[in-house]
Amino acid sequence: MISAAVLAAGNSSRMGLFKPLLTIGGQTLLERAISLFASCGIDDIRVVVGHCREQIEPVLIQAGIPAIVNTIDHCDMFSSVRLAIEDMGPDIGALILLPVDIPLVRPWTVRCLLDHYGRNPDSILVPSFQGKKGHPVVIPARYFDPIRKWNGENGLRGALKPFANKTLTLPVPDANILFDMDTPADYAHAKNTWSRMYLPAAAECESILRDIIGVSDDVYAHCQATANAARTLSDALNSAGCGIDHDLVVAAGRLHDMAKGHPRHDRQAAVMLTDMGFSEVARIVAAHTDICCAADAPPNEAEVLYLADKCVQGADIVDPEERFQNAMERYGRDTESRQRIKKRLADAKVIQNKVESATGLPLWRVLNRNSI
Repeated sequence: MISAAVLAAGNSSRMGLFKPLLTIGGQTLLERAISLFASCGIDDIRVVVGHCREQIEPVLIQAGIPAIVNTIDHCDMFSSVRLAIEDMGPDIGALILLPVDIPLVRPWTVRCLLDHYGRNPDSILVPSFQGKKGHPVVIPARYFDPIRKWNGENGLRGALKPFANKTLTLPVPDANILFDMDTPADYAHAKNTWSRMYLPAAAECESILRDIIGVSDDVYAHCQATANAARTLSDALNSAGCGIDHDLVVAAGRLHDMAKGHPRHDRQAAVMLTDMGFSEVARIVAAHTDICCAADAPPNEAEVLYLADKCVQGADIVDPEERFQNAMERYGRDTESRQRIKKRLADAKVIQNKVESATGLPLWRVLNRNSI
């Protein structure tokens, strides 16, 4: 059995407001941490409280969450970690720890940690993003006693240092594992980030491609070129008043070929992205190979990505006609493939006409109006 502990005993001195009860997206930070673990299937969740605990305890009582009280004035995080470990019974196999002021960790990150714990039950697990370690951390019960006895020097990091050879660092495409909310500026940043949580940031796309999937350099270059073409198309369409979600299209462009090599790489990428929590990106990526479009409807994000992909061969901008001519020469010998290629070109032409009608420019001018 694995237990989760939310560390919420600090006095929030740099924030000036009590962090556990600040709200993001209609939930307090405390509620977000609890719901994060609950959504990942963890039933045993506890919260270490201290400063202003009389404000927190009613929330915990209503949620049925037990409180662990840290009575140390100006307590540090390690004292709360030690109390959480001391509260664990003999049936607990591991503890996953999260400070309450790290509020935007993605559920996929927690699920990855739990999955790796299931396969590595004797290893300490630490998530990392682009080489930097973050939270939450999974600590198996076999390390509880050494942590209890640690003198506190360098906190939890110091306590775990002797077990470096038993620590696994797990790369995750989640920049939020590194973001702790200490100041009012951090709080404003967190609220802004929350409003776009349905999108992976550029660095997160990079991590998915390089650290999680490990795509080839050719696939990576094609994804970057397609994202740039999608950016140029969406900017031109938005200048014409079309209301394209620019960031959504660019993220989808960066990731559209992440499953290249799979027989249905568009569908496989969509499944993977949905599992990561990026269902809107997944919806657009799923349509980048084959699409249904209506000539009389305004262009949308899926169509922008579809056309951008058809305007990029390798990492070079090409006319869609040229790309499909090349495809016909390579794959058009059998009837089914030939019909599929013709259908894809026809759809690209429909979308091209929409772009040219909206912008008043030929496609080649749109794609070359800015440096790509």
